[in-house]
Amino acid sequence: MTGELRVAAYCRVSTDGEDQAHSLESQRTYFLDYIRAHPGWTFAGIYADEGVSGTSTRRREAFRSMMADAEAGKLDLLLTKEVSRFARNTVDALACTRTLKALGVGVLFLTDGIDTRDNDGELRLTLMASMAQEESRRTSQRVKWGQKRRMEAGVVFGSDSTYGFHTKNGALTVLEEEAEVVRHIYCKFLQESKGTYVIARELFEEGVPPPRSPSGRWSPSMVLRVLRNEKYAGDLLQKKYVTVDYLTHRKVVNRGQEEQILLRDHHAAIVDRETWDAVQWELDRRSAARGDGSKYSNRYWCSGKLRCGACGWTFLPRSARRPDGTVYRAWGCRCRLRPAPGTTPCSMPMVNHRTLETCVRFLLSRLGLDLEAMAEELADDILRLSASPGQEEAARLRERLSALERRQARALEGYLSGLLSGEELSALRKQCALERQTLERRQKELASPPPPPDEAALRAAVMAALSSPQEVFRAAVEEIVVRPGCLQIRLFSLPETFFLRYTTRGAGESYVTTVEEFRVL
Repeated sequence: MTGELRVAAYCRVSTDGEDQAHSLESQRTYFLDYIRAHPGWTFAGIYADEGVSGTSTRRREAFRSMMADAEAGKLDLLLTKEVSRFARNTVDALACTRTLKALGVGVLFLTDGIDTRDNDGELRLTLMASMAQEESRRTSQRVKWGQKRRMEAGVVFGSDSTYGFHTKNGALTVLEEEAEVVRHIYCKFLQESKGTYVIARELFEEGVPPPRSPSGRWSPSMVLRVLRNEKYAGDLLQKKYVTVDYLTHRKVVNRGQEEQILLRDHHAAIVDRETWDAVQWELDRRSAARGDGSKYSNRYWCSGKLRCGACGWTFLPRSARRPDGTVYRAWGCRCRLRPAPGTTPCSMPMVNHRTLETCVRFLLSRLGLDLEAMAEELADDILRLSASPGQEEAARLRERLSALERRQARALEGYLSGLLSGEELSALRKQCALERQTLERRQKELASPPPPPDEAALRAAVMAALSSPQEVFRAAVEEIVVRPGCLQIRLFSLPETFFLRYTTRGAGESYVTTVEEFRVL
């Protein structure tokens, strides 16, 4: 065996499909026969990477193993079919062959006729590797173009990881059990005014398994992703991430580098569009109101609405129980209650919760707010809508059915132009058929409306809801800036800012707030 060359081979296919797997096995057989046919050569193994790209060596485990064995002195000569199988990155190709040459290992590219042991081997390799890299760039452009056309035809790209949906053959299908959880989250956020932290905790307490982790627990970020995902409204936004380098395949968030593709009414929605739009508006409002990175809480009507007039931080509630059992509640600047290490606490005085309610009640009364009139007007609106239910929804259903027809036409056009396979077209048609059944079923339900509500009971329910100052204040007040002995109040839908100066006296049940000055700024 003395003097025999230890010869190994490297082969690679870029996808892991059945045809490519057959190709990989053929390459192995070819190299084994080739090595055995040469006297003086000893078979030293075959290194094969399956289902990986050749534009970078970073994720090619077999390639890295081959380099390690070369460094360990186990190889003398390496065979590979062609430069494009070895590397489509010129820098990698030259760096690796130079490293191997320094270790005494030659590389023979059979199809290209290049042997790095020859004097002109590196020059010829440079030319071939550059051509392979350019071909890789062109292939990347062709693939991206084809993907974009298929996206425009409605094919869903990405993994099967969207909670509430199953993705198969480029189509989305609703998973009803998870969809109920999604609706539950939207209801908690919008109707119950809960934050993502509270919703995540309650889902865990209810035993609801989180996405992709049955034994884990929900986090606020998981809840936020559910609330922000446009797929739950029936829309599809693609190209949220883009590949910025075809050599490294590194992906980043698409912040305008490439045009995104938005298809409205692409699939069956889990929540109606009005709910989704209301949730987006409320998320933006809470984010603007929070402003300091703290968790959002909506336990009280003024939560997130109080801001310090000295330092700009939000106010936090503090409660204490008196000896007689009554609860004393006041609000203080966050910078006073929780100052950052090494900073001076804010000197803004605390403000009593009852003082806030007294001042807001005074302001609303000066503006002529009539709760009874509001209740009557709201009840009239509800009764009027009940008399002719579903007109707006019926119009939306007709539009969604029209969008469904347009989507099917796009899919057929994509199939005829070769962008979609027959399997993908079949999956999209099946999805459209299921969605059509759902929409038509809802149309029939709207054609047979339920009996109108009891007018007297409805008016009583509306009055009961409006009789709670918490709900009235929550709906009316947008922001309160707190200064010593005075408040600046802004209301929703009004451009003016109202100034109130107040004094207080007494304690406990005898505590009284008096508004001394009121004016418009």
